[in-house]
Amino acid sequence: MNTDRRTLLAGLAGLAGLAVLPLLLAGAQADTGSRLTLGIMPFNSALALIKTHQPLRQFLEAQLGTAIDVHTTSDYTSFLRESLAGRYDLLITGPHFAVMSVEKGYVPLVRYRATLQPIFVIRPGSGIEAARDLRGRVVALSSLFSVSSIGGMKWLADKGMQAGRDYRIREYPTHGAAIAAVAVGEADAALTTYTPLQQIPADVRNKVVELPSEIRMPHLMTLAHRRLGDPRIAAIRKALWNFAESPEGQRFFQDTGYQGYEPVSHADLEALTPYVAIVRQQMRLETR
Repeated sequence: MNTDRRTLLAGLAGLAGLAVLPLLLAGAQADTGSRLTLGIMPFNSALALIKTHQPLRQFLEAQLGTAIDVHTTSDYTSFLRESLAGRYDLLITGPHFAVMSVEKGYVPLVRYRATLQPIFVIRPGSGIEAARDLRGRVVALSSLFSVSSIGGMKWLADKGMQAGRDYRIREYPTHGAAIAAVAVGEADAALTTYTPLQQIPADVRNKVVELPSEIRMPHLMTLAHRRLGDPRIAAIRKALWNFAESPEGQRFFQDTGYQGYEPVSHADLEALTPYVAIVRQQMRLETR
């Protein structure tokens, strides 16, 4: 392994280790009052989640007059279990996890306007031009529970290709780490979406290109736990829409590629049924 490759992977592994801790910048300058906990799905390193969501946290604290403590976990499974146990007052989570959280007392507030499309990230000149070219290759995933992983593997399965038989999978802590593994030659392809690709460092992004799938689904959703009560939930929903219209919010959506907020519809939740079923099956296998 050359020095650049070793340094990049070691750095990403170090950042991933931070994800087991609460994001310590949360709530540092807010007024006192009934604090809120915001759980963010660990689709990126803890450091990246802090940086990306700080404008949102600060805006919500100012609008609500309430401190917000931001938390994540080291992996998707832990985050899902803590979400379903109701640990967080607010959630920013994958759409498939959102459906399961609604069943456990959460109220959907908004989703990101961007369409979530699983894509394969590959190196230029790798010879991978279509799904069939992934046969015999190593595909990096952020997690088997990531909706991009589920959607991308379903797309391959619909084309007659099964993990373990036709291609090998290798899990990494985050989308960024999976993409970096491709950039340094650790894996042949990575399953991710356009927004994590936009949020990784430019020097990594410039070493890879995209192979889109045909899967489309609603993007990350923001939810509030019903225990907060209707008036407080309404205030949070209003603050989110105000954020989208603010200069800070417009910069946030431009930088992340999320584009803005949309209401969560019944059709959005229904479209996720096949992916929720896959998550439930994976969870059953994990507990055997």
